[in-house]
This record gives sequence, structure tokens and C-alpha cells, in this order.
Amino acid sequence: MRFRKLIAAVALLSMAMTILAACGKQNTSDGSKNVYPGTSEANSITINISSEPPDMFSVTMTDTTSFTVLRHISENLVTLDENDNVKPGVAKDWTVSDDGLVYTFNLRDDMKWSNGEPVTAHDFVFAWTALLTPSFASDYAYFGYVFKNGEAYNNGEVGAEELGFKAMSDYQLEVTLENPTSYFLDTLAFGVFAPVNEKAYNEFGTAYGTDADKMVYNGPFKMTSWEHESKIVLEKNPDYYNADQIELDKIVMVMINDSNAALNSFKVGEVDMIGLNGEQVQLMKKENYPVYTYDDGSTFYLEYNMDNKYLSNKNLRKAITYAIDKQAFIDSIVKNSSQPAVSFTDPAINGLNDKFYKEVGSLQPAFDTEMAREYYNKALEELNVDSISLSLIIDDSDAAVKNGAFVQEQLKVNLGLDIKIEPMPFKSRLERMSNKDFDIVFAGWGPDYNDPLTYLDMFETGNGNNHVSYSNPEYDELLDKVRTETDKEKRFEYLKQLEQIVMDDMPVGPIYWRSRDYVLSGKIASGVIRTAFQDINLINVKLSK
Repeated sequence: MRFRKLIAAVALLSMAMTILAACGKQNTSDGSKNVYPGTSEANSITINISSEPPDMFSVTMTDTTSFTVLRHISENLVTLDENDNVKPGVAKDWTVSDDGLVYTFNLRDDMKWSNGEPVTAHDFVFAWTALLTPSFASDYAYFGYVFKNGEAYNNGEVGAEELGFKAMSDYQLEVTLENPTSYFLDTLAFGVFAPVNEKAYNEFGTAYGTDADKMVYNGPFKMTSWEHESKIVLEKNPDYYNADQIELDKIVMVMINDSNAALNSFKVGEVDMIGLNGEQVQLMKKENYPVYTYDDGSTFYLEYNMDNKYLSNKNLRKAITYAIDKQAFIDSIVKNSSQPAVSFTDPAINGLNDKFYKEVGSLQPAFDTEMAREYYNKALEELNVDSISLSLIIDDSDAAVKNGAFVQEQLKVNLGLDIKIEPMPFKSRLERMSNKDFDIVFAGWGPDYNDPLTYLDMFETGNGNNHVSYSNPEYDELLDKVRTETDKEKRFEYLKQLEQIVMDDMPVGPIYWRSRDYVLSGKIASGVIRTAFQDINLINVKLSK
């Protein structure tokens, strides 16, 4: 959103577009001939999140599924509205110094945690310090580098007392940035900046966030049940400051990773929202059923482990990437308005004067077998081998297995390269990626805020999400320039150079930019928000009367 959110390949449910609905304004009570009525429990909805959240501790989580759950049970200083604009959260208002470095947040004094503790500025200081503390091993620690001395503290060069955030009182938080950052407020809505109650964390220790009764909540909902690998139950938080505006009493999140089983559950009234694959979209169209689509801001790609003796060769990485017919993948697997990725950063991200992907232009072919074979032959010669052995790890959902089979067939036919496919549970895939225990992985990345850096800083040397072990001094120097440059034109020129370097060195091979399709039962009248920066937000759902 991960955006940055690591995205479950189980969420690669191939989808097709039929109706473009405005986020937050979906309405299935529109006279359609066939509207599935949905679940029977009053003031409750059930949705399919497909996979088990691996981690519900905001400091260490990395994936879209976990952040989706967190959005409903935890409130940050700021949140996003249905148009992805920043609005007050725990902070009721704030001021910014003339130089753009110092933010002063005034917090609401009527919020409390589910353990009865008040929500205070100290909860943010504790959480953000933990984010930057090496012993927590947060893959997102670099997000805290935006704060003054954030990186220095993470490197053990200064003490916590020198970090650029401090509680001026229980309800006032002062934040000093390392450099002026135009998108800072947008980043504060991201899950890794959620508050954590220190008393609760000390009570549960390393078990914090592993079960419903091993964490506390300050958001619109509380988690009352977590049946692992099965479902999560969220119930309205009566202590939430805006509880009277929340209509839903309960949200049930089920984990059905088989697309046919999910659709059957939807049709029999067991689920109110599911994603659709391409065949299912056509089926629902024949029933004249409303189907919604959105660009979720995600780029899907092959990650190449550059510690691998073969994949350390750039020509091999390019050969594999160019040998995959990306439009054919969309046409035969995804079957919707998704686009072949001809650069890395997704089209949802703004550039200087237009969308960033338009400003950088096409940096790789959508498919070129001749060029792929040339690169492959060069790689074999440089590696001094006659054959290459590689494996591709994927999720174990039916959709992910189809994705893997497509890639396997393309490489066999277009390069003569045989690769082994290794399906596994989503959580296991994330662990293998974090441990860099893979050759190639089919992965995805979603944005955390609307700036190209949300994609491009992932490839910095030592970044926690740099699973491919990519390291390029020129790239790192450009990142430093991006972070300190105040001239917008110069800054975006640096960002374009970063994009060009990534697509030349190709530590990852972009496949497609994803659009997603889903259906809602007739029970849901409005309020579902699904955007590039809020994968699922159900906080303000209204039910049909």
C-alpha cells in the first residue's frame, strides 16, 4: 500500500471491470434484477479478506491484510477521507512552522484505549520510538527517518531523547522533521505510525498482537475474536469518540482463499463482499449484477534474489522479465482493466505535472521474445553455464497457482528455461521473503502515500523491504538528494532518474499494474471505500433499510 504494503498473491484474484463506482458511494439497491441479500445478522456485515494477517503489531507488520484490519481497530493522529484527503484523527488540529520542519499536534482528550487508559501523546512517542529501535527489527524502520535523528537513532548514533518527537503534555505532541517533507501528513495515516499503549505492550510483551485478547484498541472497532486461519470478528467500540456516527455493530472478516468457495458463500448469504476473478466477473455480468472496480495502486512483479548465483546476472533478470507476455497474462488470467507494467511506479502516483508513470514513459517492453533470448544467451555465456535451475515461490491460493503456472509456461516456451513452482501459505511466503530464502517470488507492492518515493525507496541499500539485496551507491545518493531537495522540479528529476536506474538494473521484473473487482450484497447501501491508499475501509458503511 504496502503498501508500503506487501500484497498477498492470494489477492491476485483476476478481475474484470464492468461498472466504475465512486469510492464510498456504492449502492447495490439500484433496481438490478438479481441482488443477493447478504448475511442475516442485523447491523453486521461479513467480508472476505482471503488470508490470515501474519502480524497485528503495528511496529512490525508489513502486509496489506494486516493494515486493513488495523485501520478499523486503531486510529492514528490523522486518517483519510473517501477521497484520500487527510482529516483529523486522534489529533483534532495541528500547526506547521514556516520552515515546514516543526509540527505541533493538539490531541483529543476524550479518547481511551480498551484497557481504560487515556490515549495520549506518550502513546505515539512509545510506538514511534519502538519503530526505530533496532531490537524490534521493523522492516518499516526507515519510515521513521523522516523524524529528526530518526536514522541516527536507528543506527545507534544518538539516544532516544534526541529523536524529533516529544510529548509536550498528555495532549500535545511536537514533531520535528529531518527535512521539510510535503507528504508528511499523508504518511501519518499509514499503519506503522499508529499509537501503541505502553502499559498494554509491557503486559503482553512479544505476544502483543498475536490474538484478540493480547492487544488493546483505540479505533472505531475492537477485535473480539480471532480464529486463526478462519475469521476475525470486530465489534463497535462504544468508547470511540465518534461512536454515534458508526452504524455497524460488527464486521466479520473471513479468510476464504479459494475463489469459487468465496463466490458460493456470497451467493448463499454468508458473505457480503468478495473479490472476483475474471470468470466470475463474466458470470455476474450475465446475472446483471453490479460489479465494482478500482485501481488499488499496486504493481505486481517478480522479485529476483540477487544473492542467487544466477540471478546476480542482470542479463538473466532482463531475459526473464521480457520473456513474459504481460498483456496475455492480463487477458488470460486477470481479465480486467489492469495494465501491463512498462515501468515500476504504479499509475496511481502523482508526478510533478501529471501522473508519474506518464512523466517517466515506457522503460521496458510489455513483451519482447527476441530481446529476451538475446539477454538469455548473454547470461549463459557470462555465467559460463549451459542450463539454469531456479524456483518461484507463490501463495497457495487457486489464483496464485494459476499465476505461477503462467510464468512457468512463458519461460519454458520463450526461453527454454524450466523453473520449479513452490506454493505456500501467505504467511510462509512473507517469512521466506524476509529471510531472503527464495530465488524468485511473485510479489506486489502498494503505496503508503501519494509520492513516487513510496515505491522507490524500497531499493535503498539495507532497507527492510529490500528483499532482493539490491545495492547501488548511485541510487542511494539520489535518494538522499530526493529527501533533502526543496525545489520540486529538481526533486522529480531525481525521482525519474531513480525509476530509470531500477528499470535498467532490474532487481524486480514488473508484470502488471492491478485493478480489482468486487461485489457487494444488497445489504450494503453505501460507505465502502476502496482506493489505492485505503485497500478496504468499512468504518462508515451504511446498510440498506
